[in-house]
Amino acid sequence: MFKILFLILLFSCTDLLANQKTGRLSFGGGIHNYMNNGIARCENPAGGCNTNNPGGVALVPYKQKSTVYSFEYFSKKNIFKIIKPFIGFNLTNEEAYYGYFGLSADLFFADCRCLIVTPTLAAGWYVDGDEIKLGSRVQFRSGGDIYYKFRNNVRIGVGLYHISNAGIGDQNPGAEQAILKYQIPF
Repeated sequence: MFKILFLILLFSCTDLLANQKTGRLSFGGGIHNYMNNGIARCENPAGGCNTNNPGGVALVPYKQKSTVYSFEYFSKKNIFKIIKPFIGFNLTNEEAYYGYFGLSADLFFADCRCLIVTPTLAAGWYVDGDEIKLGSRVQFRSGGDIYYKFRNNVRIGVGLYHISNAGIGDQNPGAEQAILKYQIPF
């Protein structure tokens, strides 16, 4: 389904190969784990939790939202004319941290080229703190942003993402993020 949607977006762009020669700095805030995913967590890790023996250990489901803060830098360099590398960092109010590196592409819509859809794909390192346990330190993030670009090239938009270990960990509950973003040219 995502492939079909991506192809529709790809062919309906007014100017896909638009080269923006500036980097961008992005700041944002939003909700982490907004779909309330979760796996059983140990209430008392010092007591030796064992998920294979649920009768002897106090396990609780983790279905909690938290606040996420996002910082990203999108490079001014283009790969194949439309793909831009970026680096980012997320942190939550529950002491979870996620640093990542990925690729993005700006797809411009409307005659004013002011409506922009930016699909992204990234990989990074996740430290869960008191947050949802995602089953692995290595996590992948897929999703994208929808922006409105002003005449001074400042963008305001929203990003929706899914973070998952793609099955490489012992468990893979995944987490979703919705982030309101503000981008400035750099």
